[in-house]
Amino acid sequence: MIVVPYCIIRLVIIVIIYTARDRQTYLDDEQLDRAEQFKILKEIFDVNVRDKEIKELSSHFAPIFRDDHPIHLSLIGKTGTGKTVTMLYFLNLLQSLCRKKKLELGYIHLDLSTPKPCFRVLNDLACYLDAAKRYKKGISLDELMSKVEEKLKQYRGYFILFIDEIDHVRRDLDSFLKFLVRRLPQSVSLRLVLVFSSNNLNWQDNIDPRIKSFFKVNEILFDPYNAFDLKKILSIRIKKALNRKMIQKGVVDKIAAVSSRTHGDARKAVELLSKSAQIAEKEGIPITLDLVDRAMEEIERDKYVAMVKSGPKQLQAVLYSIISSASKNTKPLYTGEAYEAYRSFCARIKLRAVTQRAFSDLVSELDMYGFIQARVLSQGRYGRTKQIMVNLPKELIDKLRQVVLMEFDLNVDSKKFDYQVINTSDKY
Repeated sequence: MIVVPYCIIRLVIIVIIYTARDRQTYLDDEQLDRAEQFKILKEIFDVNVRDKEIKELSSHFAPIFRDDHPIHLSLIGKTGTGKTVTMLYFLNLLQSLCRKKKLELGYIHLDLSTPKPCFRVLNDLACYLDAAKRYKKGISLDELMSKVEEKLKQYRGYFILFIDEIDHVRRDLDSFLKFLVRRLPQSVSLRLVLVFSSNNLNWQDNIDPRIKSFFKVNEILFDPYNAFDLKKILSIRIKKALNRKMIQKGVVDKIAAVSSRTHGDARKAVELLSKSAQIAEKEGIPITLDLVDRAMEEIERDKYVAMVKSGPKQLQAVLYSIISSASKNTKPLYTGEAYEAYRSFCARIKLRAVTQRAFSDLVSELDMYGFIQARVLSQGRYGRTKQIMVNLPKELIDKLRQVVLMEFDLNVDSKKFDYQVINTSDKY
């Protein structure tokens, strides 16, 4: 009988989890080029995912084929509900159909996933149109608008401007909309259709009432994905990237059910599948139901860690003081005790401590992010205090402590240091 070493078995499992190494990119759209993205989208929409929204879009743009002018459009819904991919897929189909019908139609996707002022947004639009170079300063808004106008005067037929995350125009949103909705249609001969998308359902409430009066827009609401749709999306991703034989029965159903119940976000569902595959590959095991639970815990842990790393130093110091104090005491932790532990920690790391009022604000911020639970208690004539509780898993608490210590360039393995920080409050 031939005995196969375990390391060889593990290597074989790692190799066959993925159908091909380079196909792991199908679990991350950011690594795919536009052609591959549209190929996947076609398969997804062919199984009637977002069928209702596609029908609404078709109905909205149908006047183009009657030589009429559609009104503007607003796509609203939570993040990860497919607003951008659905619109881009539809625009690609619409453009192909217009070519067959000998109709002139062009479109631009203006991605505002990062907040920008009006000047930068107009500069991006001008660059897409090849109407201007990238400016940093030295040019006015009106001059940029004129450059966009001059370029669009060369176009004929229909032109769709898809502005993704319109609420990310941080300054002069009113000027931007006034230019697009009022000035531009009067100065160019093409038929301009504006499409806006936003995760904020009330993004139009903050615009100038004078703009609202002539801003005619139709709205399409994108509901979160249900378990049935998510299962279809995940199955297509698995077919592209993974070996189905290495996935335990019920894994796809579980990921789809958990994702639809929690957030309805397709990106997060695919992320959970990808994380499960990564753990399976790392350990040389198939993707099981238990492994999906572990992947969810790791994603949650990674989210907390990323938030701590990107947070300000004072917030990191407050978090460290609270979780360290809470782990040393069985009794409830109150604001005064937590503040003394924070001052001790600040003294050790040579960080200037904030006032107790500012400390209380930082505690509230940590409560808002879900790191702690802070309940306000009244003590009558002695004022009010906050009872602070930490209900995070021990593994996550240990990880957060390590991250904060590393952020302050301290020795992560120094348990003695932790003890000294918590027990030097008598000096203050």
